[in-house]
Amino acid sequence: MMLSKKIENAINKQINAELWSAYLYLSMSAYFESINLSGFANWMRVQAQEEVEHAMKGLSYLSSPSAGTLS
Repeated sequence: MMLSKKIENAINKQINAELWSAYLYLSMSAYFESINLSGFANWMRVQAQEEVEHAMKGLSYLSSPSAGTLS
């Protein structure tokens, strides 16, 4: 089953938002490290990783045979 272009675009937009959020969390992590708040920095890195995992799930779905978008 092929995804409609509208759904494919929506999933791509969500992947972009997840990765943007990951970068934001990483920048906050760097800031917290710079002011010696390593606990906060670590928490932000954990959040960044979670956002990357969300993006990868979307990417995996789009590239799966059931989505039919890469054939």
